[in-house]
Amino acid sequence: MAGSTAGCAGRGLGSAEPIAYIADMAKRLPDKTVVEVEGPIDPGKPDKARYRIVRRDGTQVRLRVIDADGPRFAADLQASFAANVRRARAENRALNDD
Repeated sequence: MAGSTAGCAGRGLGSAEPIAYIADMAKRLPDKTVVEVEGPIDPGKPDKARYRIVRRDGTQVRLRVIDADGPRFAADLQASFAANVRRARAENRALNDD
């Protein structure tokens, strides 16, 4: 129902209380939790690598698959990244040797 004031129940339309409440909420800083870690974080040992073959423009590309909900996600992601860096460096060395 357009223009209905049934939900205002006695506060009136000109009340400044909701505006003051919103202004107070805007001034508050969100609660933050700080965790201090000493030394390197050990993500553990990654699971056995799983791959998926994808065909792009007639060429086959092998992609490493990691489980985002897995218990070793951090270790799997780090292993995948390290493998990508190794491959990219090997490709760059091959280009520089030419």
